[in-house]
Amino acid sequence: MCSLAGILFIFGVMDYLLEVPKSKQAFLEELLRGFPFIKARKLSAEKAERMRDMFDAVAQIKEIEAGKQKPKSMKALLREL
Repeated sequence: MCSLAGILFIFGVMDYLLEVPKSKQAFLEELLRGFPFIKARKLSAEKAERMRDMFDAVAQIKEIEAGKQKPKSMKALLREL
């Protein structure tokens, strides 16, 4: 199972959000510390969850635009609230 904390990696102008199993996090963190040009910082569980939600929303919008999924009606969206 992946950690909810997540890890954000910043490479110059490129950002990566990786979900790493807890059993491999220590290994990955140690590996990244060996590269002086990589700056990594852990995200809080809440921020990681918000970012995951945003990525899911963008993926859903792309599927709707590609015609693979139908958009929800306004009534259905209001019922979810």
